[in-house]
Order: sequence, then structure tokens, then C-alpha cells
Amino acid sequence: MKNNKIITHVELQINPEFIEDVLSNAIQTKDLILLEEGTESFNLTRKIEEPDILVIFAVYTSKELYDWHLEQSYVKSFFSFLQDKLVAPPLVTYLTEV
Repeated sequence: MKNNKIITHVELQINPEFIEDVLSNAIQTKDLILLEEGTESFNLTRKIEEPDILVIFAVYTSKELYDWHLEQSYVKSFFSFLQDKLVAPPLVTYLTEV
């Protein structure tokens, strides 16, 4: 049986002077994402040893709903908001269940 889920692991290295603003915005965006049809899970976490690195682990039920998610105004707004607050480009990994 084919699994059509989209599973993402994203690391965002935030400039320390912006971490509190980014956290606030990320939490608000997460709350909206969790309401989306097709969002199976969305975990916003922070590395203990590197607290300026946020880690997002998300599971979407299909590519179509993942693509729809990426087009939402609040997702686009969050990525736009991050532009001058990142130390490095986001590290995005796509995963599959085994």
C-alpha cells in the first residue's frame, strides 16, 4: 500500500537577537497550521543545546494538501517575516515512513 504522506523536518537557525519575536510568530502560525485539513501533526520544537535553532516536524496527509498549505497567506507571511532573522538558509529534509 502506497503512503502519500508528506513528512518534513525543518531546522531554522535564528539570529539570537530575534529569537523571542520569531518564537511568538512561529507559535501563532503553528496554531493556524494545526487547523488545516491534511495536517496530521505539526511539532514546533527548540534544540536544548542550541536554543536559537527551531526544529519543525510536520506530517501532511497528501502532496495536494501540503502544496495547499504552502500557499496559505499565514505560511507565506511567516517565511517572509523570517527573511532577515535567519543566520543560515532553512535546512529542509523530506522523510518517509518505514
